[in-house]
Amino acid sequence: MGKPAIFLALLLLAVSGARAQPDLPALLAKFAGSIVDLPREPSTLRGRIYVPAHSSLLVRDGNTRLDLSVTLSVQNTSETGTLVIERIDYFNVDGQVIDRYLPRAIALKPYGAIQIVVPQQDIRGGLGANFVIDWSSPEAIDEPYLEAIMIGGPGTQGHSFVSVGRKVSRP
Repeated sequence: MGKPAIFLALLLLAVSGARAQPDLPALLAKFAGSIVDLPREPSTLRGRIYVPAHSSLLVRDGNTRLDLSVTLSVQNTSETGTLVIERIDYFNVDGQVIDRYLPRAIALKPYGAIQIVVPQQDIRGGLGANFVIDWSSPEAIDEPYLEAIMIGGPGTQGHSFVSVGRKVSRP
């Protein structure tokens, strides 16, 4: 194979790699190794998961608010199948969407994972924040595992706990 053919092959490889994730949100860049091209086959399996995200809690006398950081962890539990994440929306206590984290669907490779972080200073979620995640797959796979990890506390006190996602109906 001549030099022009090698150059052309490398150029095609680079271009196809650049096309794979053209608009990957910056907040997911550190998880690029878990994200793969969307499957060409249509999705036949669909689900929705609701995850409570306690970004703020009432403590002590019920008049003191404790603000926490929230990390949403989304994990593909399949050893062989691709998990398509179609939507990650963050809702406040009033049920209003305050963040839509995905401009387009993404796909996680087998056992791939991503995380979304809501900083402790972001109190827009209020006392009853939550995430709603829509997912799908073109093949039979186990449901993804989703949880929110809350961490924070005043001074030298620290609090941490986990909320596990729950399957809910998807219209």
